[in-house]
Amino acid sequence: MTNLIDQGKTAGKLVEFSMLQNIAEDDAQHKNDYKMLFQGQGKILLALSDDDNLPQKVLADRLNMTPQSMAEFVRKLEKRDLVSRKKSVDDKRVTIVSLTDNGRLEIEKRMQVIPKYLRALNDEELLQLNNILDKINEQMYLDIKNADSTLHNKYHQLMLNHVLTKIHTND
Repeated sequence: MTNLIDQGKTAGKLVEFSMLQNIAEDDAQHKNDYKMLFQGQGKILLALSDDDNLPQKVLADRLNMTPQSMAEFVRKLEKRDLVSRKKSVDDKRVTIVSLTDNGRLEIEKRMQVIPKYLRALNDEELLQLNNILDKINEQMYLDIKNADSTLHNKYHQLMLNHVLTKIHTND
């Protein structure tokens, strides 16, 4: 059984974090850049910055995207001269996706929006925090659904509309 006192302390720390985060990220443009970096095309650029010259299928698998969505995003990024596509020399059926110089500059610019306070964590701690936040978010979704399934459906519809709007505005 989890200690209720510790849960209370943690809840207080989450409230404090939320308030500090709002202060730290007060700039509206900063928030928009941050969101764009981790959605759709931004995720592809980030993945390529970690491991460039990847087969398009591998990229889709890593980002849990359908091959069709990946192909569409890559075409859009290519039109913006952020990535290039070429056939593999080993297998002409495979398309290799690479960052262009403009893509590297875009990533560098966008990386400026990652909250500086995350630098306090090392790689292991970041992974732990991501896993913990995944677990908390899953529970929050369940709690919302159990409290009011219509609210749960409205929330998911709202998020879907938000993501689709972002995808279409990044065309």
